[in-house]
Amino acid sequence: MPSYTYELPDPARLLSQAKKNVTGLGEGWDEIAVRLLQGHVEYQPLRNNPMRSGYAFVYQKAKLNLILYFPEEDFNRLHEFLDSEKLQLLRGAFQTAIPSRSGYDLHEFKIKGILESPT
Repeated sequence: MPSYTYELPDPARLLSQAKKNVTGLGEGWDEIAVRLLQGHVEYQPLRNNPMRSGYAFVYQKAKLNLILYFPEEDFNRLHEFLDSEKLQLLRGAFQTAIPSRSGYDLHEFKIKGILESPT
């Protein structure tokens, strides 16, 4: 029987699901939703070691650092649009896009610009 623990969605699927989650949130979000598909996702899982000697086992979700890279034009538009409240909404859209069976909670959520468009 396969284990579904720590399975993360394909990056393109994650971006598509996040796009779906932010579409219709309000003014400006539809433009941001379209720009999300231009991004590149980097997963950096932080796995727990629950079986340390001398400790009782306590189930907890592993943490995930999620870094998004965008072409410079898209990054600049995101930077203009996102204030701290909207950034938390976007983070929530990505947390919702990650299936609960993956066993991950977002720990760090970063958006970075890149100079060239992804090919």
